[in-house]
Amino acid sequence: MKMIAIDMDGTLLDDERKVTVENVKAIKEAQKRGIEVVIATGRDDKEARIPLDEAKLTCPVISVNGAEVQSADGKVLDVYSLDNETVKKASEILHRHEVYFELYTNKGAFTDDYEKGIETVIDVLLSSGSTDSLDHMREIAEERYETGAVSHIENYQALFDDPTISFYKLLAFTKDDQKRTKAKQELEEMDHLAISSSASDNLEITHCEAQKGRAVKRYAAGLDIPMEEVMVIGDNGNDLSMFKVAGHAVAMGNAIEEVKSLAQEVTDTNDNSGVAKAIYNILS
Repeated sequence: MKMIAIDMDGTLLDDERKVTVENVKAIKEAQKRGIEVVIATGRDDKEARIPLDEAKLTCPVISVNGAEVQSADGKVLDVYSLDNETVKKASEILHRHEVYFELYTNKGAFTDDYEKGIETVIDVLLSSGSTDSLDHMREIAEERYETGAVSHIENYQALFDDPTISFYKLLAFTKDDQKRTKAKQELEEMDHLAISSSASDNLEITHCEAQKGRAVKRYAAGLDIPMEEVMVIGDNGNDLSMFKVAGHAVAMGNAIEEVKSLAQEVTDTNDNSGVAKAIYNILS
């Protein structure tokens, strides 16, 4: 393999949202051997870099599911944004179905409901099987605001009125399956949108070109690396597009069944450094 593309949440990161020591060592060993290691995440670049910097990992980042691609040193290489009218229409659909959402932009991620943003992270942690106390989960959720990964804004209209803002993604959450399904059905009728999920109760809405699989293909092509020489590792719905195009797809032990069904290999869980084990398998 000449390139490895790795998802973050539920994959590279453990349940504490940290990169394990084993994963760090494996990635650095792969890089030492000349393998291009790329992070492919639904997070924006700023939020993605926080755990990478903590772990002292330097990698290119395909962020917001492929809406933006940055080199290891932070140079923007590729962007696929949504126009204002599309975002406004999608926002109206989500509001009508009472689905909470955050907006991801070239200037970071924003929420218009601070407490709902906290509740949503806690719900995601609970759905992923976290056994932490609610107080600790709230601390993790509040870290998103404290680190600037997400900013609170009174009204999204201020973003629509700002000509310097480019919209990358709407990240929607609701535990109400009926509301989420109805909103998704309406969104799927809109042109030029890609709709995926990174958890059981969310929707990730991006430009149709902003999909991890397409972004990985473009990045590999820029390095003249054939997709047969690309390994991808992931766990959830927004990783499926990568699994469909890669030469070797690895599902995490904690991955959803649809992801496992497309994988050539199932590794250990994110809490047991499954990424490291998958990397060492190809290095041995």
